[in-house]
Amino acid sequence: MLTIPNYLSIIRIILIPIFLFYFVEGDYYLSGLFFAISGITDFLDGYIARKFNQCSKLGKILDPLADKLTIICILFVLIMMNIIPRVISIILISREIFIFIASSTTYLLGLNFINPSKLGKTSMFLLYLAIAIKLLELPYVDLALFYIVIPLNIYSAIDYSIKAYHRLYN
Repeated sequence: MLTIPNYLSIIRIILIPIFLFYFVEGDYYLSGLFFAISGITDFLDGYIARKFNQCSKLGKILDPLADKLTIICILFVLIMMNIIPRVISIILISREIFIFIASSTTYLLGLNFINPSKLGKTSMFLLYLAIAIKLLELPYVDLALFYIVIPLNIYSAIDYSIKAYHRLYN
């Protein structure tokens, strides 16, 4: 059954080619706007799912899939167009791929997904914000946020790894 949060995750997936199109066309403002809408739907889908008890098995797959696809796609484009330093994108993409593989493995082994920590949610919020600010061309603020996001993302990936290890071997 599709819930409102599931629809919001689907909207996020649909928004990916839209903000990428505007980005590649050089319209960073429209791209940033659609990317910001994607970030807002990410927040809303989690909030609505928890607040109104609309968590579902489909949502547990759609939400992280939409998150990972969104972030990985935009970071690849940012790398290809030399808009942010490659080292930033490589670190962030590596983390996203790692978390995606770990969560998929956990799910395929029949275990429950590991819920994102507050640190993980905070780092993802700041990453969305940093990318949106970069797309909206607000200088200096964007890079400062990226350099805050990197250690938070790395730490949250380590935290996630520890939780996954305990889930698998306890």
